[in-house]
Amino acid sequence: MEQILIYEHALKHGLSEDQILHAWRNAFASATIARENDVTDTVAIGFDQNGRAIEMTARKKPYGLLVYHANTPPTPRAFKELGLAGK
Repeated sequence: MEQILIYEHALKHGLSEDQILHAWRNAFASATIARENDVTDTVAIGFDQNGRAIEMTARKKPYGLLVYHANTPPTPRAFKELGLAGK
């Protein structure tokens, strides 16, 4: 299994590493998004231990997967990137 690491910046919205890891492992939707300079991110929405939906963004690194953004509740942009936005 690939190592999942939480970047300090992902904690700025008051979520803990445990909450983010739990949500990542319990993601119900994810997508690979192409960014500039041939970089790709994985955007996901999952649930923490209390059933709260958490939006996360991660980037593959040589040492594992680095989750560098996490926020609750998920933003409309995340729903759109995942194809979950209403019309």
